[in-house]
Amino acid sequence: MELHDSRVSAVELVEGLAQIYFSHAYIHKSKGSPGKDPGTGWSQEARLVLSEAQPPGLLPSLPNAIDEGYLEVGGIRHEMIPLPFQRKVDARLYLVFADGSTLEVVGKKPFVELLGTPIFLEDFS
Repeated sequence: MELHDSRVSAVELVEGLAQIYFSHAYIHKSKGSPGKDPGTGWSQEARLVLSEAQPPGLLPSLPNAIDEGYLEVGGIRHEMIPLPFQRKVDARLYLVFADGSTLEVVGKKPFVELLGTPIFLEDFS
């Protein structure tokens, strides 16, 4: 799942559980390295969940397209999140949106859940 070109539609924080909803998550599928080797591009709704999350502060205007960002887990920065994704360590999501606003969410035990039906977008080589 590539954060750049994905779109966040909502952020919810309830009893320490942060849920970041992607109305469009750009997903690379490839037999080699996604984004480098030939493959396909897909769009799918997704949800990133962090437990024991700290309140993110001022939320950006949503929905909003991601210009750049990463999910840092165990000292490794993922600009492309490998799927399926579930870890049992601390995590930090940092996003910069197309309008210049930012979002930072810190928590633990991140996992990504794909929702809905994937939509084919393109072949790439």
